[in-house]
Amino acid sequence: MRINKSKWYNDAVSPVLFMIDDLANTWVDTNNDGKVDWGEDWGYFRNEERSSFRYLQEQLLARFPAVKVTFFVPVGVRVGMTNRPLFKQISLPINADEASKDFFQSIHHHPNFEIAYHGTNHGKVGTHAVDFIQEWELFHSVSEALERIEEGITIYEDAIGERPQGGKYCGYMSNAYSDESINQAGFTWWCRYWNRGSEQGDPIAGQDKNPLTNYDVKRFATRGVIDIPSTLDGGLLRGVYHADLSVKGITKRLLRKPLVRWKLREIDFLLEHNLVISIQEHIAPSRDDGQRQSPNIFDDCSSLVGIFHYLEDKKVWYCTGTELANYVNLRDHVQVVPLEEDQFMLEHDSKYAGHEITLKFEESTDYDRILLPNLKTIAVVNGVVNVPVLPGKYTILKGGI
Repeated sequence: MRINKSKWYNDAVSPVLFMIDDLANTWVDTNNDGKVDWGEDWGYFRNEERSSFRYLQEQLLARFPAVKVTFFVPVGVRVGMTNRPLFKQISLPINADEASKDFFQSIHHHPNFEIAYHGTNHGKVGTHAVDFIQEWELFHSVSEALERIEEGITIYEDAIGERPQGGKYCGYMSNAYSDESINQAGFTWWCRYWNRGSEQGDPIAGQDKNPLTNYDVKRFATRGVIDIPSTLDGGLLRGVYHADLSVKGITKRLLRKPLVRWKLREIDFLLEHNLVISIQEHIAPSRDDGQRQSPNIFDDCSSLVGIFHYLEDKKVWYCTGTELANYVNLRDHVQVVPLEEDQFMLEHDSKYAGHEITLKFEESTDYDRILLPNLKTIAVVNGVVNVPVLPGKYTILKGGI
């Protein structure tokens, strides 16, 4: 009898994470009229009419209720893009008042969402947008980075009620002190790179040029912080669905189906190799310098609908960053120990007790049930079963027993 731990929960082909940057207590009034319009809000208007969160819920998530979202939140006063802004920006910490705290906390406590850490103010502005310095590039020592992180976590805790489990480098930019600051701050997981950058000539991608490892989870630093890759632009299909009336645009419209199929090869590759599908977006397109932030959920709504529709009949696991990291830690630290025939134990540290791990029986699919150490039974379906990690013996039962 051979029992394997499944790479992903429920023996999914790939995990799917929907990651949205810069949900914040911020509003950019792009027409300076003092009223919120679609695409201006970053979270300042919470779930009100014409808020970005309302748009996300109504235009996308209502159609795909299984999708889970990890929101990356700058917890303090989110700076603009330049010190010479064209438009007025209002920004406050996420704990500025009870209404704001209630909004962000309600998102984090929703079973399909989580609030992840995305710095305090996101960075430092300059005269032009190209002069912007991302937050983790600013620190000159690990201690300086840790001091700022703790300031941010204090705000996060006041608003959310607990410490953040994971986060992302602002702009995917870091320096020699950054990884160790994440390690010492106690994060379970982190997003370090735009992992597809190596294919697109983008230096942010880091040094790993092998897609079979670059698009998979890794670990870094002494605590083995889980590095979750960023593998898919939410605007993957944008150019096909938003073709203009030029000759090139008309050609795209005529060839829409084969072009979509060609674009979807990126997802096919990840599925074929059991790699992470983490879809990257921003909550809004608005910027105070007049430029349009990309990718964003407004410009990419049709693309995202196409992506999630394509995944509907695939055996994927929709999860948050923390859920993915928790399963990977469970998978890596729980060992299957065979005993006598049709029995085994799960060797584990007590902190993993009660969590569910997916087991797969490679040599036979006629196993019917698992008798747990607590004498409850769980059905085995097509050789796969999700079992709680418990002390004691597990017994495999076959049909008719």
